[in-house]
Amino acid sequence: MIMDLHNHTLYSYDGQNSPEQIIENAINNGVDVVGITDHQFSIGTGIGEYINKLAECKEKYSGQIKVLAGLEVGTRPKPDDLLTYDIAGLDYVLFESLDDYRAMDFFEFVSWRHRFACPVGLAHCDIFAMSEMYGVDMTEVLKTENIFWELNTSGHYSCYYDFLTNKRKRDAIRRAGIGVSIGSDTHAVYEYRAKQLRRANELVESEGFKKPFNL
Repeated sequence: MIMDLHNHTLYSYDGQNSPEQIIENAINNGVDVVGITDHQFSIGTGIGEYINKLAECKEKYSGQIKVLAGLEVGTRPKPDDLLTYDIAGLDYVLFESLDDYRAMDFFEFVSWRHRFACPVGLAHCDIFAMSEMYGVDMTEVLKTENIFWELNTSGHYSCYYDFLTNKRKRDAIRRAGIGVSIGSDTHAVYEYRAKQLRRANELVESEGFKKPFNL
């Protein structure tokens, strides 16, 4: 199974394609499960329209690919008004850049994340650097809190390449039983990195990593 659970569309300020174009690109590249995860700060109060649009896409492409409705939430700073929106209908939420020095405190995040009933993951985040930052074993925290971790194949995050070559870190993820997702972080189909996406999915399979949630 090939998953790509991090994609942006015109619902994001920096997305260049419609949801249909992103989904059809995924189909053309042999992806089995595609997730749309537009920025919450771009969607704003249009969250209902966004979720309805993705529900239509799920139906339209049924039988060709599994489409999931996701959301990428910024943490620099925490969006205090997020839960005033109706987010029922989301399949999962990605929280981005919690390893950034401008991000909300991680322990505050752990408490806050329990307000989300759907699966929760960390996007393009170096959890091993965070272990040193907070003085805790992040693999154990993520296991305890049922938070999955994303391997981001966009090429913008060095922690991904380090993970590919660091057996100790891969062993730590497998031992902890943390769910691992794969995300291309695509903002335009012309930049799609299909080879890197497939390699990351093969790594998840060969290492026996747990899936992020029931796909």
